[in-house]
Amino acid sequence: LNSLKKADIDEVKAFKTPPGGVKLTMEATCIMFGVKPILKNDPDNIGKKLKDYWGAAQKSLLGDAKALIERLISFDKDNISDKILKTIRKKYTSDPNMTVENVGRVSKAAKSLCMWIHAMDVYSK
Repeated sequence: LNSLKKADIDEVKAFKTPPGGVKLTMEATCIMFGVKPILKNDPDNIGKKLKDYWGAAQKSLLGDAKALIERLISFDKDNISDKILKTIRKKYTSDPNMTVENVGRVSKAAKSLCMWIHAMDVYSK
């Protein structure tokens, strides 16, 4: 996290349509910080809603890069809820698209965030 810069966060925010690993990383980051997804209409199922974590991440986390870096550094890793950890393990850290190597191929900043998510998971064990 100490090597993460504002420009790196701005790089992630600039994605119009993020690659899969970046999107997964930002979803997991939202979950860790309790950021709720934006509900959007599902174009394939009228009346159904889709969870949009990318939009929520851009609005709540990526909008202020300096604040996000501070939040990451000061995160209370000793009090992560079991529900959040279960979700992170089931859907994100076990996903081959969200390995540090795969995410790092498309974004330096997302790689750092991905490493942070994995580190929080390992630390909690």
